[in-house]
Amino acid sequence: MDFFIQKNSTLPILEYDVTDDSVTYNITDEMWENCAVTFSMIDENGIYRIANKEAIFIMTEKIISSIEPYKYKIAYKFSQNDTRKSGQFCAEFKIDFIGENTCGKITLPNTSKINIYINDNITKTTVI
Repeated sequence: MDFFIQKNSTLPILEYDVTDDSVTYNITDEMWENCAVTFSMIDENGIYRIANKEAIFIMTEKIISSIEPYKYKIAYKFSQNDTRKSGQFCAEFKIDFIGENTCGKITLPNTSKINIYINDNITKTTVI
């Protein structure tokens, strides 16, 4: 997965769909309700630019008449500090399931990494 953001920007929010992973790894609704999600990103030298910062879990509302399952996403909102250095980075999410009978960890995506591209820009603003 490739994600692009401009230097010194906080948007767009990085979103990763985990609906298929829920099915593949038998992750239940109860497990999603009792989890902690973090985000990490390293530079080309393997140095952490972001280390285990809090991420967001998103569960879309299920329409009662719909036969579709819930849709799950995990997301991270970058700070200006996170994007102060341009370049190419690798990232991943870590999910810690902390329920009574569902303890465990999973790293997503688990077959590859998320490629983050922070591009240079020509403007920088300061809000007063």
